[in-house]
Amino acid sequence: MRYAIAGARGTIHDPEAAIKAVQAWATSHGGEVLLADARTVFGRDHLETAVRHALRAEAAGTMISRSISMETLRYLSAQRQVSDAIRVAGIRRGSRELAIVVFQTPSLEGLLAEFGWARDDAVLEAQGKSLRTFGISQKEATTVARKSQVDLVLEKVALLDVHT
Repeated sequence: MRYAIAGARGTIHDPEAAIKAVQAWATSHGGEVLLADARTVFGRDHLETAVRHALRAEAAGTMISRSISMETLRYLSAQRQVSDAIRVAGIRRGSRELAIVVFQTPSLEGLLAEFGWARDDAVLEAQGKSLRTFGISQKEATTVARKSQVDLVLEKVALLDVHT
């Protein structure tokens, strides 16, 4: 399955309305879109890993959720339950930094233009983000080099398959 990943800046005033509008856009373009709060993304590799795990689950017939975008959100947040994934990594009123994955549609730039969002992949970077989002304590974080702390998040994503 084709997909494209981007970070973007834009303000979410009404999360439910934004998700409905994005999904309507995606459906009209023959695809699907994941819209997540970029504050929970610890680098492009983190988002890419979540997508690959979701695609693998879809291919194996082991998806927990009903859509590839929600399954990706589940892996992105390292949560077993969809409701917990939404709580951890879903967009909220006032979200300004967005993580976006478009599936099966070639028009990532079209999506950004449609909603007036500015592409900024820097919002996906890990710098300055809290590992507590993933239940990683400060003590646990100090057991690895600072540049390797992202690996702790990737480990949480991978362990989701083991604990599901």
